[in-house]
Amino acid sequence: MPDILFIILLALVVFGPKRLPQIAAQVGKYMRQFQSIKRELLDQVNVEVLQLEKEKQSVVAQNAMSPATEPGPGQQAEVARS
Repeated sequence: MPDILFIILLALVVFGPKRLPQIAAQVGKYMRQFQSIKRELLDQVNVEVLQLEKEKQSVVAQNAMSPATEPGPGQQAEVARS
């Protein structure tokens, strides 16, 4: 808490009492823009992840519906070893 108070007092001395509200408004504006961009990026990533999960489920469902193939000689040996 004392660190923040020191920074505020330093900003008050450097920028003056007239410019400090303008600077605070600019910082707030940029913070809102940053939050908006971050939210859009997260939404886009979530959409992509959901799309990949749907594709994966589709592939798994297709593999489950396809008839089982008979294992070749090399695969039978592996099963026997297990």
